[in-house]
Amino acid sequence: MSATVATVLKKVAVEILTNPKILKKVMTIILVILIVIFLPICAIIAVFSGSVKIDPDRFKQIVSENMSQDDRARMATQDTVLDDIENKMTTDGYSYDQIQKARILCAMPLYSYVGSDGFAENLIGCFTTDQTDEQLIDTVNKTFGTKIKTNEFQTICNSMINRIISVAKEQVGNVGGKKYWSWYGFGERVEWCACFVSWCADQCGYIKMGIIPKFSSCEGGANWFKQQGQWIDGKATPEPGMIIFYDWDNKEGKGDQDGKADHTGIVERVENGTVYTIEGNLSDSCKQTGVKVGYYEILGYGTYNKN
Repeated sequence: MSATVATVLKKVAVEILTNPKILKKVMTIILVILIVIFLPICAIIAVFSGSVKIDPDRFKQIVSENMSQDDRARMATQDTVLDDIENKMTTDGYSYDQIQKARILCAMPLYSYVGSDGFAENLIGCFTTDQTDEQLIDTVNKTFGTKIKTNEFQTICNSMINRIISVAKEQVGNVGGKKYWSWYGFGERVEWCACFVSWCADQCGYIKMGIIPKFSSCEGGANWFKQQGQWIDGKATPEPGMIIFYDWDNKEGKGDQDGKADHTGIVERVENGTVYTIEGNLSDSCKQTGVKVGYYEILGYGTYNKN
């Protein structure tokens, strides 16, 4: 493969890995062809912070021109195995987070094992309740004889699993929210913070997968997470990608809170005791903001994993 093609493929990898609308659809191609075959792990880690616009048709052409018959056959097998693993793990009650980690393992360091007998069962057997990433990777390495590094695995997982943050960041600066409330189906402006969160979730495929609901009411969204067992208290320290819900004190500290959600947004990160978020309908705009961990107006957080 020429250096020019390698450079183009690296740029393509950056775009696809940070483009949630098409990530799931072409995940196998990207991870197998661009990461495993062409790029070392250090290169992939280095490009996660990039942002490059590409032509999807040109991407398909480049990949097609550089794939062998063996690559095509491997991809076909991997697609089938990935679907089988996801279906089995979903049926058995594994969390979304665990299923995504299984997909990443399957498509990256374990790609050469995919066609072997009992691969799906062996991989699923590496997952247990409440295990750490270190425990998971240790089990995987013992099961398959690999030498996967936990920190490298975590870097890629964080970028893949929390892609809703990338979507939300691209919306910062939007004024009026018409893009979100009209997408939801409203013919005129409504309080649109929940529509914004729902729109971001939809871009990632989270609504279709049942990970986050489509909601225009903050209270309705909060209740959904609670009913699913995907809720943590507002005094807890959240993780990036979680959905934050607020219960405003409308009487300036005089106790007008009613225990119901008044506003929502997306947790971007937690740093030095501050929860940084991306929220819609803050002064009628999409903005990045922050509050202290445990701040009394934080009602709670919707999570991606069943407790």
